Amino acid sequence: MNMQNMILYYMFLTLVFGSVFLVINQIVSQKQELFLRLPLDEVAQRKKKDKQREAAKILKVLSPLGKKLLPYIKQKKTERALKSGGSWLTVPEFVAFKILTTFFGFVCGAIISSREPMYITFFVFCGFMYPDFWLKQKISARHSLIRQDLPNVIDLLNLCVNAGVDFMLAVHKVIKEFKPCPLRDELSEVWRESQIGRSRREALRGLAWRVNLAEVTSFVRTLIQTDKMGAPMGEALRIQAEEIRVRRFQHGEAQAAKAPIKLLIPLMLFIMPVVLVIIAGPIMLQFMRGGISI
Repeated sequence: MNMQNMILYYMFLTLVFGSVFLVINQIVSQKQELFLRLPLDEVAQRKKKDKQREAAKILKVLSPLGKKLLPYIKQKKTERALKSGGSWLTVPEFVAFKILTTFFGFVCGAIISSREPMYITFFVFCGFMYPDFWLKQKISARHSLIRQDLPNVIDLLNLCVNAGVDFMLAVHKVIKEFKPCPLRDELSEVWRESQIGRSRREALRGLAWRVNLAEVTSFVRTLIQTDKMGAPMGEALRIQAEEIRVRRFQHGEAQAAKAPIKLLIPLMLFIMPVVLVIIAGPIMLQFMRGGISI
């Protein structure tokens, strides 16, 4: 292959990879938007959960194998991560999910290149790590929704408490009136635990443990300290709402500051080669044909 054909070949590859990257980026953006979109009502949310449970039947079949592997993983850490992501999977089912995706990666690697162990190892590794990546994405998206709704929920609790309503009754009022969202689901769990006999402090500590978010942990700690000291609950809620709004603003600024750094990788891998090929390619071709005299 001469130099002219090589330049054309690399131009074609660069354009293809650039197009594939743009398509994948568009698909991921649409998926993320659909994932972050809240259900319109509780009926739609319940139907979604039913479909997820139907899709998890194969994981329930493999869950006994997952139970045998439980001593080799960090059960408490995995359970907390599943709770933080709002996943319907149990720890044995999540282990079964990893087994299933690892096997699928092995099959894909064997089909694509059965004679190259390196490719098979790569696909097996990708299949093994995919459930962790999936769970991390769910946790990040759920934390974003909770961080967005938390100040408004605290304001509603403050209004109810200042009106003379008990805190747990205020929580029940917010559950009935607030829009369907992950934070409302967590408050529903707090209300349910209080109704079956757990104390308010234990229910709030359970909320902080499940969500595993700094803002929620600070909110729970403030409520528990206020309850112990007998301080006015309304004033503590007002201060906490303002503090969480400041934290949300700072988090947004931090994410905006990270955006240029995250853009460097696609810029260097996909955009810059295309620009260089488009600009320098015709000049190199003309130079090779002898059209440019030095």
